[in-house]
Amino acid sequence: MNVTPLDELQWKSPEWIQVFGLRTENVLDYFSESPFFDKTSNNQVIKMQRQFSQLNDPNAGVNMTQNIMNLPDGKNVEDELAYVDPARRQILFKYPMYMQLEEELMKLDGTEYVLSSVREPDFWVIKKQKRINDTSAGSSRGPRIIPLQDYYIIGANVYQSPTVFKIVQSRLMSTSYHLNSTLESLYDLIEFQPSQGVHYKVPIDTTTTSTTTGANNGNNVGGGSNKNSVRPTGAANMATVPSTTNVNMTVNTVGTGGQTVDNGGGRAGNGNTGITTEMLDKLMVTSIRSTPNYI
Repeated sequence: MNVTPLDELQWKSPEWIQVFGLRTENVLDYFSESPFFDKTSNNQVIKMQRQFSQLNDPNAGVNMTQNIMNLPDGKNVEDELAYVDPARRQILFKYPMYMQLEEELMKLDGTEYVLSSVREPDFWVIKKQKRINDTSAGSSRGPRIIPLQDYYIIGANVYQSPTVFKIVQSRLMSTSYHLNSTLESLYDLIEFQPSQGVHYKVPIDTTTTSTTTGANNGNNVGGGSNKNSVRPTGAANMATVPSTTNVNMTVNTVGTGGQTVDNGGGRAGNGNTGITTEMLDKLMVTSIRSTPNYI
């Protein structure tokens, strides 16, 4: 049978809260119903003694309060609670039922549960500790308190506080996982070539590549070689030259109509000054020898 560790357990009792409600005065009673509570603790012993005392003496609670406020040997409550930390001491003075519980716990040795922090209406901290009273004669020192465990209640949920070992272990495992994932990603980027050695690959953006390829294909009219061509100023819609052996070429210029250039005579029709044969030859050579620049 698999048992869930207490530091991984969340407990709540909506039925109990519906009947009694949850507040600072009864939060220890609510905690005593959880699996975190030790039934052999001093709190359970005091609880059973109170039930027996109330059955035999209905005024037991009043007498207990009077005994706490009037301590023997001229001692006051502050002297008796000097060993208690200031935060918990304020809780004892504010809530009489916890003052009564502390007075009874001072008479016993062993494991006990105390309320150590309050932030109403939805947060409480309960501390499990071991009390060792100094019974030597004439000793003025208070009891020795050994902390064992902390529990916190958020809303109606009760949790056990994890140990420092569990926290450090969790952080180290998380760090190791992320480092391992990073190294695996770096290994995928390493590439070896005999001419260049070991180097990292450059990630390729497929969106930019496809856009650039489409633009280059659009500039190449007629499906010819994808090379940069030089257009003369003022010229538009120049047809692609299919071969260097062709004699006549047709060029549309910005002007009155088109003109036909005779490669042999170098004449321009329609009386307009157009592109000469020498200019076309230079354009041809430039287009063939130019090296395209890829982005």
